[in-house]
Amino acid sequence: MSRLDRRFSACARDNRAALIGYLTAFDPDLETSFANLEAACAAGLDVLELGVPFSDPAADGPEIQAAMVRALAAGSTVAGVLDLAKRLRDRFSDLPIVLFSYANP
Repeated sequence: MSRLDRRFSACARDNRAALIGYLTAFDPDLETSFANLEAACAAGLDVLELGVPFSDPAADGPEIQAAMVRALAAGSTVAGVLDLAKRLRDRFSDLPIVLFSYANP
């Protein structure tokens, strides 16, 4: 059973909704992003949705579009986002992390 399956099963067993948080990786820069992600995870997220910055996020609203522009300006790459996810995984080993991306990041 995956981390995500286990977490949703635990929420169902506790008769509560899952708290799913979304943040764009590297927004506004790598270290601030990591600190924000770490704080959100430590605050009790059930699932983290980690946004992979993309140069044309037309399907998203203005807030996520602006976050992606800032993240790309900060030097975000797919490899960098995967490294950031690994750092989070090392700190929060049981937390489900879902990457939010486009078909052509």
